[in-house]
Amino acid sequence: MGSSQINWNANDEFFKFTRGRFIVNEVENLRKREIRFDMNSLARVAADSVGAARCTAIKKYPDGMYNKAFLMSMDDGQEVVAKVPNPNAGVPHFTTASEVATMDFVGSFCPPPTPISLTCLIWEARKVLGTPAPRVYTWNSHAESHSVGAEFIIMEKAQGVPLSQVWDTMTLQQKLRVLLAMTRLQKQWLSVSFSHYGSLYYTKDVQPPAGSHFVKDGMAVKDSEFAIGPATGRDWCDAGRSSLDVEKGPWTSLTQYLQAVGARERKAIQSLQPPKTTALLCGPKLYQPNKENKLTALTWYSQILDALIPTNPAITKPSLWHNDLHDDNIFVDPQHPENITGIIDWQSCHISPLFTHNPDPAFLAWDGLEPETLDLAPRPALSGLSAAERSAAVQEYTLQNVFIGWRKLMAAKNAELYRVVEFRKTPAYGLLFLAHRVFEYGEAHFQSLLVDLKDTWADLPAISGTSNTAFPFDFSEADIERIKRDSDGAVAGTELIAQVKEHLGDLWPDKGFIEHECYDECRAALREVKDMILDQLAESDEERAEYKRHWPFD
Repeated sequence: MGSSQINWNANDEFFKFTRGRFIVNEVENLRKREIRFDMNSLARVAADSVGAARCTAIKKYPDGMYNKAFLMSMDDGQEVVAKVPNPNAGVPHFTTASEVATMDFVGSFCPPPTPISLTCLIWEARKVLGTPAPRVYTWNSHAESHSVGAEFIIMEKAQGVPLSQVWDTMTLQQKLRVLLAMTRLQKQWLSVSFSHYGSLYYTKDVQPPAGSHFVKDGMAVKDSEFAIGPATGRDWCDAGRSSLDVEKGPWTSLTQYLQAVGARERKAIQSLQPPKTTALLCGPKLYQPNKENKLTALTWYSQILDALIPTNPAITKPSLWHNDLHDDNIFVDPQHPENITGIIDWQSCHISPLFTHNPDPAFLAWDGLEPETLDLAPRPALSGLSAAERSAAVQEYTLQNVFIGWRKLMAAKNAELYRVVEFRKTPAYGLLFLAHRVFEYGEAHFQSLLVDLKDTWADLPAISGTSNTAFPFDFSEADIERIKRDSDGAVAGTELIAQVKEHLGDLWPDKGFIEHECYDECRAALREVKDMILDQLAESDEERAEYKRHWPFD
């Protein structure tokens, strides 16, 4: 059979999630990551998009949590990447349309080929933020209108190699140069703000709100090809939220946006089945989530919302951001790994208040406590330690100081972004953050933070400039006792999960996922630690059954 006659649809693994297994709700997790479409048609579209006669090879990249990506090789040597969203990626049409427009908006100049083509003339407009994002050759966000039978994006292959391949072998100086390059990119992102909160689209793909525009270096840009439309961020899609009939923007004010977040969480609590959470263990002596506590937390949130909003416009402005800068989404030059050559996966990047975005790239891998100062950590004392202990201590020391070095750069180069770091240390941010995910978790901690807020109420920026604005709640001793009991139980449940994570080490199923080769060992380790916890906590057969019911893993 000639290459032009290859039946790509015969490869069943193209359409399924094949990267690993799930330890939490595996059947459902696999179902929402399987998508059927016509790969033969997608291959023809990809070839046509770059002027090739045919596609001669297709390689599937390791599955993402929300997408499938394929490297397609053409008969003339060209390579492109085809991306198809899974059913769990987000709201149909909007998720893909926003991703494409966002990549165009953040992109940098297209280097002109010889001779200059129409394609390049179109893509030279990709210059608003100067970020090396992939060029899109063709795309479709209406699955029912195309022979492929699914939404798709055909884009250029990122130059270089993923940072994950070289980071551990890079010198400290090279790592610091990567951080400096990332600082410059984020500085560019900060140079633009928007008239509304939501997500970015082409004007032709949404109904633009009145006055939709963006501001670049202080200059308003109106009547461009870009417009702001419904939000596509992960918190608007995860755990079934994409199916909710709620207002998804765009919003003209921060208060409207944050009120819509509360309304979304309320609707989710009332109409969706809560997902299993691996954030904390629940049971008779621990916290047990319930709708009443969640809805009460949201009622209180709506009553104090205006007091929580920071008054500094630098951190409340509508900002576009990439919140998933892990080391597989950043590409670098393999010969000079300090040079960033590409940033991929702009799906679900959205326009929200700067303080809701993650200021720190995930590739820094620091999950320790927030540094109290920007002073570098002292060298660890290694005498008397085993070889493994010395290695762990040096690694911790290196991770911490690279992270602090990043924060020092941010404080010096991106003062606006560093204000976000400072705001994130406040109770006001904690309450705003927890409100975004109350459907899944956090209501016990929210209520506890709110009780504690009474002592610092007058210090909130939105309150300190006014007079006679009293703390709006009068908690009884019984209320405070119940809230403290719930909070203590939630903290204990969180600490137990932390112990499970430490016990499992590399076998810990992050987001419920584990590689195929580790699946059996992971399940065995979880059964062992489950029995240990049940023996420790359960004092009766009834309690043991209740803990088993709440155990989050399959």
